[in-house]
Amino acid sequence: MIFSLAWAQVRTYPGRLLAILVAVALATGFLAATATFAATSSEGLRLTAAAPLTTADIVVEAPDSVHDRNWYEAAKVPNVRTVDPQYVRTVSVFGGSRRGSANVQSVATTPEVRWFQLDRGSWPTRADQVVADRRTLDDLGVDVGDNLTFRHDDAEPVPVTVTGSADLGFRPLTGSSFRFYAAPSFFAGDVPPAALLTVDDRSRLAATVTAVDRAVAPGISVMDASAAADEAASRFAGGNTQLVILMLAFAAVALLASVLVIANTFHVVIAQRIRQIALLRLVGGHRSQVSRTVLGEAAIVGTVGALLGMLAGVAIGYLGAGLLDISGGGLRVSPLLLALCVLAGVLATVVAAWLPARRATRVPPVAALREASEPPATAVRGGRRLVVGLVVTAVGAVLLGLAGVGASLPLALVGGVVLAVGLLVALPRVIALLLTPTARLLERLGVAAGLAGGSLSQHARRTAAAAMSVVVGAALITALAVAATTGQATVDADLEDRYPVAVSARTDGTPIDQRTVAALAAVPQLSDTTTVDTVAARFPDGGKATPGTLAALPAGAAAELAPELAAPAAAPVLLAPGTYLAERGLVDGDPLDVAAAGTTVRFTVRASRLADTTGQLLGVTSAEALATRGVPTVPTTVWGVAPAGFDRAVLADRVNAVAAGDPEIEIGGGVTEGSDIAQVLAILLGLSLGMLAVTVLIAMLGIANLLGLSVLERTREIALLRALGTRRGRLWAMLGVEAVTITVVGVAAGIAVGVPVGLAGVTAAVGQTAEPVVRLPWGQLVLLPVAAVVVGLLASLGPARRATRIPPAQGLTR
Repeated sequence: MIFSLAWAQVRTYPGRLLAILVAVALATGFLAATATFAATSSEGLRLTAAAPLTTADIVVEAPDSVHDRNWYEAAKVPNVRTVDPQYVRTVSVFGGSRRGSANVQSVATTPEVRWFQLDRGSWPTRADQVVADRRTLDDLGVDVGDNLTFRHDDAEPVPVTVTGSADLGFRPLTGSSFRFYAAPSFFAGDVPPAALLTVDDRSRLAATVTAVDRAVAPGISVMDASAAADEAASRFAGGNTQLVILMLAFAAVALLASVLVIANTFHVVIAQRIRQIALLRLVGGHRSQVSRTVLGEAAIVGTVGALLGMLAGVAIGYLGAGLLDISGGGLRVSPLLLALCVLAGVLATVVAAWLPARRATRVPPVAALREASEPPATAVRGGRRLVVGLVVTAVGAVLLGLAGVGASLPLALVGGVVLAVGLLVALPRVIALLLTPTARLLERLGVAAGLAGGSLSQHARRTAAAAMSVVVGAALITALAVAATTGQATVDADLEDRYPVAVSARTDGTPIDQRTVAALAAVPQLSDTTTVDTVAARFPDGGKATPGTLAALPAGAAAELAPELAAPAAAPVLLAPGTYLAERGLVDGDPLDVAAAGTTVRFTVRASRLADTTGQLLGVTSAEALATRGVPTVPTTVWGVAPAGFDRAVLADRVNAVAAGDPEIEIGGGVTEGSDIAQVLAILLGLSLGMLAVTVLIAMLGIANLLGLSVLERTREIALLRALGTRRGRLWAMLGVEAVTITVVGVAAGIAVGVPVGLAGVTAAVGQTAEPVVRLPWGQLVLLPVAAVVVGLLASLGPARRATRIPPAQGLTR
């Protein structure tokens, strides 16, 4: 009986509950998207990390201290069938108009140990042959049968031929732009860091692992391949943890917002059904029956909305993992987690409807004999709720501030959730209180605007409920956009500070080609280029941080990049890496003797980033200091300086195009850094734009639903206005002003909330590594109010059309 009555209400008046359906779908979608992204990306990372180990039985790894190129031969103990050394080498690759770093891994001699199959061509058999993953060939613009050039460190460039390709289905975690696979002969002279073993009898695997461990040299790790794969997978699978936490924070905010929107929408629906509820009481309905009917409606709508949101969330979560290129394992998500997401959506709907259902039970039966209207804005209750909301908001703001100062991302997430709870409690009341002065302002703009203001003020709770759906979306969009834009500005500023040289192109000691110098000078993104002479030098030993080259900086470049070189001192100034000075126990101003070309020069040493951020460890001094002491130098390097705020991606493409024509040079400097961070920030910006589209749809449906209910409730009022001579165009304008006012108020509140939250979040995330640089996404901040006006006008079209069809005579009847 109760369920039948609830279903009849949902089926008869589906439009009344549309806003609830959308709110539930949004919250459940966030939860399902997070669960899908976490599971899919974890499986993708697991596959990426563990794939090369899945075909072996035992994995043996050697530390860097092992220099014996044949150390793996000791692993040939009884029951070991094959031993395949695994090599890896990082090279520079030249192909077509592209150039970049490439990771070259060895192909096992044993076919069964090869962890992928070719889709075209043949396996490499000689040192000048390679195969590539399909994405690498596409990125380079080459194909099977084409020739490429590889260069390893300072060795001479060598030609190679692509003999085959493989579609791996994911991007391997190599840290390089391109990936190739070669025969062991390609790695002549290298010490293999690992070896893959297969066994004859897997039932004796544990004993074989022990035997291999005893046979190899001390310090070499021996492990069951499946355990090694699990260890590698778990090591990489944690890489998406912060993004998952961020998504969970947004999901929590969306769930809280949905509870509020659902509760307010049910308040509106119940206010419209007062006479119907009273009539039900009048014919003998119990209070519990009324309450259960409302909760039954909530359960039905919540279930439908949660199922729709779950389906959309799975698609969005998988798409997000695909955008990050970590979905190679295919779609992965736990059915139990999806069921819990749906259950959370249904429970949120029922919980949100509980208070409105309780109020519905207080409707007296006599209300069926009279008209009922919602109290005006001045009578909207919630003074204590406002105080509680403001207090919680203040606590959240303090936590966010502390998180920004202390650069604590976990504290920022906690503060963000607390702030969201406070705002969701307080903002509807604040918006309701602001409607009275807003109505007075609208009265000055004409009759239609005055009527719209009066309607908004009279139905304050309803207006605040509709505005809150806009507030939540606008705040999330603004916070993401501000975080991404400020994060990008912070990263760029930090890279510019740490890398005073944007581009460094250098040879291995031979004179640099003047055509390359001219091509780099013509790159428009570089404000200045300087040819730098170098000479091999011998520094006092400082471990791995010891420079091996002196760079002679011309006077013009020194004035811009290193004014301290011209500072008066007893000896010429030498700029050295800070890590080298620390290893030697030196401080700024100490003397340091450096030998170069048979001459020993005493310098006054100073730490400088200029000495270790150009792709090599240097000692940087003035050209005059070396020339006056007769130290010969060779023009081997070009340094390029870029203006502040340069486009890093465009500059990288231009420089790589130049470098592709000169295999003799290596590229370094700031242009080679920050690409991974830029990709994550670009995804955040894309996510904010995607959320903008979703929010536009939600806001449009919510406002259209509100205005539709308003038109139904004000049928006699609208008909009376028509009977008094109000034109249809003025009715259109009245409802349009109402819709635009709601969206503009919601967007303004959302921007006011989102900007500080976004700044606090990004400050907490990057504050430990860089000085935050505030930069606001003015384009998106301007776009939001414009979108609010358009959305408001579109949302008013349907209700306005229904309003203009109400016959004037209906206003003269009851």
